[in-house]
Amino acid sequence: MTESIPEPASQSPGTERYKTLVVVLTVVTTVITAIVASLQADANIRASTNNNASQEYAIQASGELHRQGLQSTYDINVFAGYLKDAQEALVFQLTALEQQQKGDPQGAASSQLKAAISQARADKARQFSIFYADPRYAPKTADGMPDMKAYLTDSVALANDLVTSQNAAADAYNLWNHKADSYTSVLTILAVAFFLFGLAQALSPRLRLLFAIFGMVALAGAGAWMFLILVI
Repeated sequence: MTESIPEPASQSPGTERYKTLVVVLTVVTTVITAIVASLQADANIRASTNNNASQEYAIQASGELHRQGLQSTYDINVFAGYLKDAQEALVFQLTALEQQQKGDPQGAASSQLKAAISQARADKARQFSIFYADPRYAPKTADGMPDMKAYLTDSVALANDLVTSQNAAADAYNLWNHKADSYTSVLTILAVAFFLFGLAQALSPRLRLLFAIFGMVALAGAGAWMFLILVI
């Protein structure tokens, strides 16, 4: 009499379904992990680019402030020299007139010569002064004063633009750097989901479903967080 060899018991459809579910969830987690990793790399690149731009703008702004400081010092010194020489010329002319009235022609001639010298220096300084040579700042009338307010506004305009660009680049760096850090946290949650799905494969059907549910919760949380990082 021949003995019958027992056939291996076939797995229940529920058990196979749970295994298939875990495999599908693992594949989905892999895809989402790849997407998050790509987004993190992009965020790191953007953060690095904006950080470099911020530093470049800061250096340019510092150089512009130094250059403008030297330029303003020169412009103001030339203008101050013009005012000094013009005042001296006026004082010498008044002195010559007074000496002439007192009957001192020699002293009056000497004062007139000094007045002419001072006026010549003043005229030359006026030619080189931006406050008279540049129509943006030149007086509107013969006895008027230069537009110092417009000069000050224009002198710091480029530096202000560079500082504004630097602040914008710094804000962009902070934003993308924060996104990159957040993506790191999302990857950590996805790693937990991977662990739960891998552990579910080695457990009994009932525990497999339980750990698959825990993994799905972690996967859903990671997906929601990724979406918030993208839109914010």
